[in-house]
Amino acid sequence: MHVRATVRRRTVAALLGGGVTGRDAARAASSPDPRVRWAAAVALGGFGHYAAAAALLGPLWRDPRVGAAVRAHVAITRASHLRQLGGHTAAARLDAAALRLALPSTPGGAACSAAPDDAAPDDAAPDDGGPEAGSGRWGLDIAAATTDALTGLAADALGRFDAATAGVLLGRAGAWCGPPGSRTRVRHGWVRAETALVAGDPGAALAAADEALAGARALGSLRHVLKSRLVRAVAAGVAGEDRASVLAELGTVAADALRTGHLPLHRPALLAAADLAGPVRAPAAGPPLNGAGSGPDAGEQAARTGHPAADQATTPGPGHADAGARHAGASRSDTRSRQTDAECRRHAVLHTVSVLYTRSDGTGRDLLRE
Repeated sequence: MHVRATVRRRTVAALLGGGVTGRDAARAASSPDPRVRWAAAVALGGFGHYAAAAALLGPLWRDPRVGAAVRAHVAITRASHLRQLGGHTAAARLDAAALRLALPSTPGGAACSAAPDDAAPDDAAPDDGGPEAGSGRWGLDIAAATTDALTGLAADALGRFDAATAGVLLGRAGAWCGPPGSRTRVRHGWVRAETALVAGDPGAALAAADEALAGARALGSLRHVLKSRLVRAVAAGVAGEDRASVLAELGTVAADALRTGHLPLHRPALLAAADLAGPVRAPAAGPPLNGAGSGPDAGEQAARTGHPAADQATTPGPGHADAGARHAGASRSDTRSRQTDAECRRHAVLHTVSVLYTRSDGTGRDLLRE
């Protein structure tokens, strides 16, 4: 029994941390253990396979035999995927449902347990993941679900540019968070950093991002480290750190995300780099080299073919302000940019949405139209 539980914990940790392939996640999707199937959906979402993840999460949410902790985490995961596709309102409903499910089941209102994963005998309730499972580094119990739901609601509020509400929710979530180096604490740090950016405090954003990155490295999660590096680089760019170094880091994050299959982190890293670099100068008149076009992958294609746009994409135009001028108060609706390059940014985002749409299956396209 103990051997089986240990194998399950390792499988769940690998799925949650991104240390698997798409084939591994597909195999885990057929597991009889609800917690493993949920973790498989997390891994599929990390690869950008949102429709496949939804096909796993829906039955788990509707199954009354699945315990409260797993069902709450199922709703939170679905909310996260919807939020990444821009569905903040739909995500908030699911995060709220998860919180309603988690709070009545939380034992004694205590904060998350700091016990290590292998210190608790979770064989007693494999479907529930209740208090006997322990929160541990990966945050699988009902108290961790409370943290995640509150953090998710804060991110939902942030999607509506409501930093004040997000701050209140983050404060409540902090009381339930696991220790430094836990998944719940890392996720909490991401949203704290984003909230600080929207609130106009890049210094606080950078501090929260540094804490999240250190925690992700202690956790040993490839996916959490990648996202923490992305959040940290964005905060560093807004805080006025050396622009060349930040651009190099964003480029490395994009390359690492592409290499490991974490596509939802690949495009945001490229967009963040383009935003930090500033408006792209129009290329010289004449046909593009080797047929390179102006579509969403033109910059990457130009880099392979030697087209001048490859350099222009990261070169500021005349009179471009330095990175320190990209402060949080420059735009009321987007803290990472100035109003002067808003059109350039919207153009890049529309191209990105176009790529997501054309590469999605039917369910994915329905989500994009939400």
